[in-house]
Amino acid sequence: MELSFKGKTVVITGASEGIGFACAEVFGKLGANVAICARNVDKLKDAENKLKAQSINVYSQSCDVSKSKELLSFADNAEKTFGSIDVFISNAGYMPFSLVKDMSEDLWDTVIDTNLKSVFIGGKIAYEKMRQKGGVLINASSFASVIPSVGYTAYAAAKAGVSSMTRTMASELAPYNIRVLGYIPGLIDTALTKESQEINGDKLLEPISARRFGNPYDVANVIAFMASDMAGYMTGTCIEITGGKFATQNPMKAWELK
Repeated sequence: MELSFKGKTVVITGASEGIGFACAEVFGKLGANVAICARNVDKLKDAENKLKAQSINVYSQSCDVSKSKELLSFADNAEKTFGSIDVFISNAGYMPFSLVKDMSEDLWDTVIDTNLKSVFIGGKIAYEKMRQKGGVLINASSFASVIPSVGYTAYAAAKAGVSSMTRTMASELAPYNIRVLGYIPGLIDTALTKESQEINGDKLLEPISARRFGNPYDVANVIAFMASDMAGYMTGTCIEITGGKFATQNPMKAWELK
């Protein structure tokens, strides 16, 4: 059975680049209408043009996902443009480096609002848009929710909250035929992880069994499956897409012994 989203509309936040853009491209090639948002207007327009060049039906709107009025406006306009919302992907993220002792309350609030509050808002909007006919809500967690890293306290706390909220949302929205899932990317080569790569270098590869960084399409392809009818009995769980990160304590040993 081939995946198809023909006639369906997929809403993706934080989709001007990285995993979000890869999702828009993958879902679009599978026949979906895609609605994308991001804060940066120029990057968003560039993403829209790239998708249109591939004959993908796309609507874009700049918004701050931590502001309920802005995110609702985006969802409303996407629904008006395409007639429905069938899949809602809360993908937007923000991951600045800051030790707790140096972190301001404003930075803490921004990280929590962007990564956690936005998923709460997105979940409420997804419920309103899909409660009559069902659908799929997919939330971006992170491997930081499993094992946090020094310098990313707020980000890890927010993503742990996303993983927990995904489970409760799944139970609460199940009566409306809305499946709720999360995805846990490992080290994916995107703008979001650039700072971490610059700080830590190739040491980041040491716990990864596959011994490579992931790319956005490694994640987007799995998300497409999660959103499809083929995954119809999946809900209330977060799927790791990590290349086997910390599958064992010493994955590089296998490469040495090859």
